[in-house]
Amino acid sequence: MQRHARAVVIGGGCVGAGILYGLARRGWSDVALLERTQLTAGSTWHAAGLVPSYTRNFNIGRMIAKTIEIYEGLEADTGQSVTGSMNSKAI
Repeated sequence: MQRHARAVVIGGGCVGAGILYGLARRGWSDVALLERTQLTAGSTWHAAGLVPSYTRNFNIGRMIAKTIEIYEGLEADTGQSVTGSMNSKAI
């Protein structure tokens, strides 16, 4: 375990994982994510992918669209295979 970090994100649900991913994309390497047991074990375990099928709020709709945009580029960014399919045109 690291002894120090530039940033510590508490909670590995949809928001915590998204914040950590954003920091890593910006070049932050001295970061840590703390979760009580395992990734997505917290209060957003049901929405770790953060892709609900509907929204009534414009800003949440923008957040969902950005999430889908990130997922669509995830394999190219990480070199890791991404399973499933999403279509940002559906929103």
